[in-house]
Amino acid sequence: MWLQIPSPSEININYWDERLQYLPRLCKLTFPFIVPQKNDEITHISKEFVDIFFGFESKMQNPQKRKVSFYNPLNYLIQKNEAITDCWMICDVDDVHQTVSQFLITYIYDRISKIGQDGKDNPNIASIICYNFASSGNCQNSNCQMHHVSPTPLLLFQRQKLARLQYTVVRQLDVLYRHGLLCKEILNLQNWWAENLVKCHLRYHSPHTSCPEVTYMALANLPIHVRDGLINEVYKTMLFNKSKNANDFEVMLKYILVIQQLRDKTVIDEFYREMSKTKILSHPNDLTVGFEYYCGNFQAIPIGRYLSQFFSFLYNNKVISAIISSKSFINYSLKNIKQVNLISSDALGDLTSLVEFTTSLIFTVGQEYCDLCLPRAYLINYFEAFNAKPLIPVRYTYSRKNYLSAINNSIDQVQQLLDLLFCKEQAYLTIILRLIRLLILIGLNESKFVQNILNLFKHIISKYDIFSTKIKKYLKEDDFTSLEIILHNDLKEKFCDSLVIVHHRCISKSKFAFFEKNGVKRLTYNSIEEFRSSLRKIISSVTEIPEDKLALLDSLVES
Repeated sequence: MWLQIPSPSEININYWDERLQYLPRLCKLTFPFIVPQKNDEITHISKEFVDIFFGFESKMQNPQKRKVSFYNPLNYLIQKNEAITDCWMICDVDDVHQTVSQFLITYIYDRISKIGQDGKDNPNIASIICYNFASSGNCQNSNCQMHHVSPTPLLLFQRQKLARLQYTVVRQLDVLYRHGLLCKEILNLQNWWAENLVKCHLRYHSPHTSCPEVTYMALANLPIHVRDGLINEVYKTMLFNKSKNANDFEVMLKYILVIQQLRDKTVIDEFYREMSKTKILSHPNDLTVGFEYYCGNFQAIPIGRYLSQFFSFLYNNKVISAIISSKSFINYSLKNIKQVNLISSDALGDLTSLVEFTTSLIFTVGQEYCDLCLPRAYLINYFEAFNAKPLIPVRYTYSRKNYLSAINNSIDQVQQLLDLLFCKEQAYLTIILRLIRLLILIGLNESKFVQNILNLFKHIISKYDIFSTKIKKYLKEDDFTSLEIILHNDLKEKFCDSLVIVHHRCISKSKFAFFEKNGVKRLTYNSIEEFRSSLRKIISSVTEIPEDKLALLDSLVES
């Protein structure tokens, strides 16, 4: 009875969590009996396990025999009994082991399968948080299937914890599958929950519905075998099987960003090798979408190589080369948006993440010592979790001319994206807001572009019928200082994000010092270690997450 899981409609998040805890314990208890690692363990484990949990009698002169009570509920499953005496059956130990093992396999599989299916109806783990409800407390879509809840860092932490545990439970079946004890159907269930984990919990959506610190704590808490299983699914099932079709940028972006979060350089290196493979063209006109000419007109190479180079260059702290590669990938994507399958909100959100990442890197190499103002989410998603080296002055920097040119190109890319998205404002609302915030961040960090951005906002408001009140609030403001305040208040509304001044100690005074009067925290550092330590203190001071829990972030980042 202690493993009978009620339907999701009857339980709350804490009860579901409590019940999920039992299944890994059951697996830990029974798997050594079902699939012993060494032959010499079988006799000892079988004797102890069967005697204690199934009421069999092993005190017989023949060690290969067991006495099974006639009243034992498993007696009808044991086919080969040799004798019956005093309500006991005398059975071969191998028959007993096989019967008990099969019973446990079926029992565990049924329980985990039920958890896997019922969990799909649990909005705490199987649904994205509704942005409209989260930001205004009201969703006017009567058919909305998203989770209607008002997020806080603590609530998001609970959701992540439950989703992580759900995925951990489903992955318990790996042991039985690897030993040929279960069919391939379990892979469908595991793939569904892997996809759900990425879509609903790992992917960044909005400062009102996502909290990057929580995401990385969830990843840090993944058991090693579960983390390896997730990486393996991305590597084999998702990334390389599906992205063999080099024009599917949705899959390519989605899973390389997951691997970036999981910090698995091996897969990133393999992705680089895969995207560096050329193919021979029988005729120059045979060039297909997702490829470009290579060394003439009779060879082609995937455009995805620019994405792979972006991460490879960053690992080697070649920041400017990484920026150039990323911009090449983004430019091609924007010119061929439909052909490369970047249509869905999720896909365009991932492309926006790449644009944000690239633009924030431009800020770091525009000067020798960093003096920036960025959202906390950027610092977690793009520096703390992946590579903080660009913040340290041991890298090449742009000339002033090239720096301004790179920023101007970012503005052009954002404008192209906005022109694509405003035709379906409601569908792409959160992405549009992210891009508008990015434009304000550009003006905040490089005042030379303030007027360009204000002019762009005027152009957008005159060209499109805007429905969102929040978008209008940004676009109709003609004073940039007021825009900075709107941005600051917008980000910190749910305590899941905030502006942070990133100030290297070698600069005597930050140009953003005035912002501290409005409550913007300053992160002062002169090393990667000090950057991370200061960031954790800021996170702890503005969220409900205790600083000791934030130390879990260290398990995912470089020392």
